[in-house]
Amino acid sequence: MDKALVIVESPTKAKTIGGILGNSYRVMATMGHVRDLPSKKLGIDINKDFEPEYQVIQGKKSIISKLKKAAGESSEIFLATDEDREGEAIAWHIVHAIGRENEDVKRVAFHEIVPDAVKKAFTSPRTISMGLVNSQQARRILDRIVGYTISPLLARNLERGLSAGRVQSVALRLIVEREKEIEAFVPQTYWTVTAEAEKEGKPVTFSLAEIEGKKIDRHFIRESQLAESILVELGKGNLTVRDKKESIKKIKPYPPFITSTLQQEASIKLGFSSTKTMLNAQQLYEGISIEGKNMGLITYMRTDSPSVARSALNQAVKHIKESFGEEYLPEKPFYYKSRSASAQEAHEAIRPTTVEMTPGRVEKFLNGDQYKLYALIWNRFVASQMKEAEVRNILLEAENGRYLFTAEKNGIIFDGFTRIWETRIETGEEISDGFEKGEKITVIKYAREEHQTNPPPRYTEASLIKTLEKYGIGRPSTYAPTISILFNRGYVRREKRTLVPLKIGRMVCEIIINHFSEIINTDFTAKMEEDLDMIVEGNTEWTRLMSDFYSKYKPMLDKAEESMSQNMKAVEEMLVNKKVCPLCNSPLTVKRSKFGMFLGCSRYPDCTYKDSIVDENLAGDKTCPNCKVPLTVKKGRYGTFLACPNYPECKHTERIRGNANNSRNRFKKRPGGKTIQG
Repeated sequence: MDKALVIVESPTKAKTIGGILGNSYRVMATMGHVRDLPSKKLGIDINKDFEPEYQVIQGKKSIISKLKKAAGESSEIFLATDEDREGEAIAWHIVHAIGRENEDVKRVAFHEIVPDAVKKAFTSPRTISMGLVNSQQARRILDRIVGYTISPLLARNLERGLSAGRVQSVALRLIVEREKEIEAFVPQTYWTVTAEAEKEGKPVTFSLAEIEGKKIDRHFIRESQLAESILVELGKGNLTVRDKKESIKKIKPYPPFITSTLQQEASIKLGFSSTKTMLNAQQLYEGISIEGKNMGLITYMRTDSPSVARSALNQAVKHIKESFGEEYLPEKPFYYKSRSASAQEAHEAIRPTTVEMTPGRVEKFLNGDQYKLYALIWNRFVASQMKEAEVRNILLEAENGRYLFTAEKNGIIFDGFTRIWETRIETGEEISDGFEKGEKITVIKYAREEHQTNPPPRYTEASLIKTLEKYGIGRPSTYAPTISILFNRGYVRREKRTLVPLKIGRMVCEIIINHFSEIINTDFTAKMEEDLDMIVEGNTEWTRLMSDFYSKYKPMLDKAEESMSQNMKAVEEMLVNKKVCPLCNSPLTVKRSKFGMFLGCSRYPDCTYKDSIVDENLAGDKTCPNCKVPLTVKKGRYGTFLACPNYPECKHTERIRGNANNSRNRFKKRPGGKTIQG
């Protein structure tokens, strides 16, 4: 019993930590969670203080046997799972799975997998934090209760394979309600008025900004006659420079990444989905083989704190001074604080573990996606400690009677942090430095231009994550899986990076709003996150939180059970959308079979016409990788899927929505197809 046992989640992490600790430690991986609620039943005793029924996850019994054996042969047991609530819960489940007590093990946590951080953590282990465990346990049970009670309602009244969730359904509601706003939007016409002038042979455009000393917005002029009368009045006067203002604007660098901002920027700059971003970040965190040695390249990627350790800040300062010169260092280092009062998931921002590992130095050890993401993280972190960019701003004010026009010019005089972090700065007009106060301007013409207001934009993954964060919905670990579920269920599709709700998603959302609006909304979900934080802080018992929630939720559920079938008529009308049978011109109606819902002729069996309710554009712009032709929507015993139209010659398929209620069907492989998750 001379070796200590260290238990982590993944083999890569085990390899990296093992290389740091040396031969005195035996490092083993659990391959993720070891225990969870049962897959085929609720697994929660509501009447017994919401006692959960945890089971060993299928396929993990052999791993647990090996862990038990190793624990019995070890002098000490260390649990080095991730430092957030999920990691704390995994550690607690490991203790129970191997038949030990919390006092028998030592908990170590570190923000980065590098020698100094890991060794320091092992010199000062702690006990498992039951506040963190209970907060995660409450979240898991809340989600289980909502998912396992609403999803069967959807299955009975709609079709199998549909699901609802506490956070997932709020995200879906945001997307659907934005689409409704777009559809209901009525464009308004407005006009802008400009003065097209000239100075030293160069054109300058002035925009109308004030009338009789009152600022006007872009949409102020709503009538053509008003715009015309302004032009007539302007034509009778002269445009004269009233004032010329010059100033130096300083643009501060952006803070280093937290989970939400990393996912947003990776979406905008790299075109990565949130899931792809987190997958690559996990690999960079757990360790990359560099010259035969595993090394963690970034700090922990699930965090909502932008703060940075002093040692890391010093590294950045040293690199900036040596690579760019002292003129790129601010007078004092920048310190960043979270704008969220509930920031708690971790202690530091996402940054490189060592600034010396520049993107160019590690590129040959990374695949393409890993390199792009690492470069994004490295550049953002170093830029966060560089001097502000300086912009010279010239604001020219010119008046003609009661009308004031402005023209603005921006010119970068010091690039600062934009040297390595691209930032868009509007340059404005090319204004000659020769303009003087009181000078009469040569106006070529006054012009009006007609515009129309635009509908609100659809959400992208980046803007949806930003909105979820703004309302305090979910936590860093939940953004990517929440959005992934919406895609997997076939509730939304991606169109030029925007999120478009599909017919089935709108239908589910309609039911959720009708029956569970009081809990599936931004305010309630955000308040629940605050309550979960209070469990961590020890200010409330998790069982009390569950009891308060269930006392509100159960009456809604009972009412929904009674009235769901009555309210389905409106949902079915939405699905039919006044379609008629092309054979006999009779109304179509919603039908159900073991393969799900479809549209059928109301004259059945006299007329056997059938049509799919699935959106025709569900496949979006996806094409078969083999035949390069657009995929088509099909339905089978495992749910809706996309298939190559050249079947049976080409058997390529992709899953859209599967049977969520049957765990045996979670992973399938179609003949000639690829492995897909339901």
